[in-house]
Amino acid sequence: MVMVALVNGIMIFIALDTWTGLETEGHYRKGLIYNENLAADEAQAQRGWRLNLASDVVRVSGDSRTVELRAQFSDSHGSSLDGLDVNALIVRPTHEGYDFETSMKALGNGAYGATIELPLAGQWDVRIHALRGDEAFQEVLRVQVR
Repeated sequence: MVMVALVNGIMIFIALDTWTGLETEGHYRKGLIYNENLAADEAQAQRGWRLNLASDVVRVSGDSRTVELRAQFSDSHGSSLDGLDVNALIVRPTHEGYDFETSMKALGNGAYGATIELPLAGQWDVRIHALRGDEAFQEVLRVQVR
């Protein structure tokens, strides 16, 4: 019996020591609005907006990188989309505590940009939110920062 308790104690210690702390926040609320999310996704697809996201490292200082994000929006006919309110949520998919949000400034001709400071190199998820009146657009893209 002592051996079973000892092995269980070791397994509990290892489990708690290696847990990254990542979990879905607001999982119950997200489950309740699932159908609303499906309807919003369908409306976004019918609208036909397109996003092209580019990221360029402009400065490296130790582990951190200064990165310029540029989002180019167009409609279903290829015309530039201006007059959007654009925000970017930057998420480190493997570590908690590094996520932040920034607004992107209009650069003209459907382009929006922001200069951000990333504390680590590697993969980042960029969730772009764009609003124009009642029309909303959302897309998540993964960027690799070296």
